Amino acid sequence: MQHGVVTASLLNVRLSPQSGATVIGQLSANSAVVITSTVGEWCEIPFNNGMGYIASRYVELRPDTEISAPSPVSTMLDDENDEDDDGGRVAHAGDEGREDVVRLTPVSQLLVAGTAEERKVAATWNRFGGLLAVLSEAQSIDVACALAVLCVESSGKGFEPGNQGLMIIRFENHKFWKYWGKNDPDRFRQHFSYQAGKVWKGHQWRKLSSHEWRTFHGSQRAEWEVLNFARSINNSAALKSISMGAPQIMGFNYEGLGYQSVEEMFASFCGGIEAQIRGMFDFMSPAMVQRLQRYDFEGFAGFYNGSGQKEKYGRWIKSHYDAYKRLA
Repeated sequence: MQHGVVTASLLNVRLSPQSGATVIGQLSANSAVVITSTVGEWCEIPFNNGMGYIASRYVELRPDTEISAPSPVSTMLDDENDEDDDGGRVAHAGDEGREDVVRLTPVSQLLVAGTAEERKVAATWNRFGGLLAVLSEAQSIDVACALAVLCVESSGKGFEPGNQGLMIIRFENHKFWKYWGKNDPDRFRQHFSYQAGKVWKGHQWRKLSSHEWRTFHGSQRAEWEVLNFARSINNSAALKSISMGAPQIMGFNYEGLGYQSVEEMFASFCGGIEAQIRGMFDFMSPAMVQRLQRYDFEGFAGFYNGSGQKEKYGRWIKSHYDAYKRLA
């Protein structure tokens, strides 16, 4: 572990160690940073209760630097002042000349402090508030509602730095049964199991029938191990059986989001956080939007998360909504 200070006037913090990766915040000149590792020309640093990456050429090592927590910056940017290429602006591929190019990060940022829920909503707002505000306004939704949904679905993260920056997923055994297993039940039961009656519980798997059964929810590395195994059996069925990214939308919903195939949705969601956040709004039916407009979080969760878990998810969304309102 090393210490350093930022030498650029304004430095982007990115989700993964590459110049095109999602910008999750920014640091001003002379910000003190703790460098946990280096990846090529990038430094990995703790940032907003997670990890981020900054270009090492804009960091001066200071072994004796007094370290304080790095603070995101909330100034209006132009390209001349940004030392790492895009200032948090995001756009779809091929969007040249379009007017819906918006900032991912908000102009006004929140202090990441307080309760666990307050820290989560503040960190998520600081990363994606600019885009959330624009999309919420277009749907006449209080942005706090959309922010709360995003926080509940994946703690406001679309990718997991601790798992090589891969997209956050959840593999659902009972969905893989629906899209493939029922056509080959003997082979399915050699590798996958779930609880009868409450099919979203008791998920286990094993690669070989001679292996012990293992659980995998709660570990992104394990989720991806299961997904990759399932893809080797039937790629489309496997991708339809996962919830993807920050909004945790199931792959079988690909048509409702405007994709021609689940493979296209998977590639788009793996490509960046903007596609994931826009996908969350595309996924919302008029009934879901109406529930959020009325602040009926349980009713919204009944559509978004399923009727079996609407009370739990509705309560969680409400608590994160309240946390943002306390901060803002």
